[in-house]
Amino acid sequence: MVRLFLALTFIGLAVLGLRAQPVDWQVNASAFEFSMTVTFTVSIDGFIGGASGDIAGIFDDQGVCRGIGTANYYASTGYYTGLMLVYGNNAIENGLEVRIWDDSEQDEPTCDNAVNFLANGLLGTLSQPEVFYAVYDPLTGCTDPSACNFLATALNDNGTCIYPGCTDETACNYDPSPPCVDNDNCAFPDFAYDCAGACLSDFDGDGICDELEIGGCTDPLACNFASGATDDDCSCAYPLYPLDCNGNCYIDTDGDGVCDGAEIAGCDDPVGCNYNGDATDNDGSCIYCCYTILGDEAGFSLGIEELESSIDGHRSYRIYVTASDGADRVIGVDGSNGVSTLVSSPGQFHQALDGGLLVTDIDPVDFVSEEAVALDSWLTIGMEDPVVGTGELAPVATAGLWQTQFNLGGDLALGANSGDGWSVDPAAANALAGPSLRVLVGQFTATAPIAGALHVHVLPADSAVDATPLSLTLIFEAPPCGCMDASACNFESGATYDDGSCDYPIEGLDCAGGCAADADGDGICDEDEIEGCTDANADNYTASATDDNGSCYFLGCTYPEADNFAAGATRDDGSCTFTITTANPCPTDLNGDGSTGAPDILNMLSAYGTNCE
Repeated sequence: MVRLFLALTFIGLAVLGLRAQPVDWQVNASAFEFSMTVTFTVSIDGFIGGASGDIAGIFDDQGVCRGIGTANYYASTGYYTGLMLVYGNNAIENGLEVRIWDDSEQDEPTCDNAVNFLANGLLGTLSQPEVFYAVYDPLTGCTDPSACNFLATALNDNGTCIYPGCTDETACNYDPSPPCVDNDNCAFPDFAYDCAGACLSDFDGDGICDELEIGGCTDPLACNFASGATDDDCSCAYPLYPLDCNGNCYIDTDGDGVCDGAEIAGCDDPVGCNYNGDATDNDGSCIYCCYTILGDEAGFSLGIEELESSIDGHRSYRIYVTASDGADRVIGVDGSNGVSTLVSSPGQFHQALDGGLLVTDIDPVDFVSEEAVALDSWLTIGMEDPVVGTGELAPVATAGLWQTQFNLGGDLALGANSGDGWSVDPAAANALAGPSLRVLVGQFTATAPIAGALHVHVLPADSAVDATPLSLTLIFEAPPCGCMDASACNFESGATYDDGSCDYPIEGLDCAGGCAADADGDGICDEDEIEGCTDANADNYTASATDDNGSCYFLGCTYPEADNFAAGATRDDGSCTFTITTANPCPTDLNGDGSTGAPDILNMLSAYGTNCE
């Protein structure tokens, strides 16, 4: 008996030894600062998640084990799934090596996987675990694509194919623990029958399953009397005011099928941000262009308020941290604890010459009198103007390159561990959420909607002012709205809903203020050109003309024989004079017949305009 006990103990120890991974698969968690969670399963030779006890390990390029986990949980996916913590000292590391220990073979197959480390990250879920792949021989395995262990690289089928089963308990071919799951192949009985083809119930024994009986109301006075019903199913329905048997209202002013007394006004468009599923009468209140707020922690969230602006098509957006109690405090926004703060826009932020980083850096007079300054992009904690009120304290900002970048119109970017940001003393009145349950943290003026994430420090209502604040990550996404007219100056190709913001150029000008068309390149738009004579020496000179149309003329004597012949004249003004001499007693006798008559005039007209040279 003692020998048998010792033998069994030895065998048990041997088995335990076989199930253990290599000795260097050990993690010293205390040596690392960060961690992330990985939910995984293992595929060996194409068989995904089919064996319990397989082990996965994560290693860096120095061979140091960063994480280890065993796939021993049989999930609803049909995969044996495991959970592991992966450790690192950097917030982001790429290309960590994955190794797999095959429990059934007590061997380590070839593994071609890599994992990127992200501090506090999550990789895989129970319903969709990360798959780590390994093979012993990539050319040999199951070649049937319908099998659980199909190996895409295999050229030689080794007869190891294993096929999936159905895990739906209502199916006729239910399998409680198949090697893998394919519920598309589940076989179900016909309606009202069991898997053997018998009725599930036949109360009256007429061979027709109860579910297939023709039930109905047998009362001729009911609205739903059914003459062909075989069984009265107690479904008789009678008209109830204000509806008749046809379900029509006695009074339905708008004809929408909802009785006037039952109408509920509101936004009835499911696409609207303020959609009311109970609304039956659209009252025109639907709002479509609203921000998506993803961060909502400990009763704190974000609110984005859009202001209209006339600064070159810009719009001003104000970001508020919303609270659930008026005594909640917002004391700062920064980049720290591995979390960044980023507020960005597709275009530059408007930054006025007389503006400032913080609202309290701006001259109060300029803030009120100059629109460009009032719409400046600035940061704050609770203060909406530069004047410090009773109990309020001005916010302060850390120095750094981030200020320069933002003041030049770039994104507001605070590194995850930079400590950069702005804050206010917790005792300041402007840190309180107050009756409005919100605290303003910044104004951002841009040509397109903003988006980003804020790392915010808050003190809940029940916290002392000197308590350690909560650090929250609040995220917001811009609405998919904008100008959808490609001919507009502010056309936004990514918009899916037109918000009516389209801005068009002045007629005849382009979006930059230049001419839309200027054929002669004289700086005067074609539609503004004025045709006429532009020669100041011409008799018909037009001072307002910008485009010479060749109409200029010059008055004078155009007859070469005249005493006052004007060589530059293009139109005769009847001023010609002639001198009678012995040699030429009749200069106007052009045909030499001794007199000046109609033929001479005809001769002169026929030669009019010719070059006498």
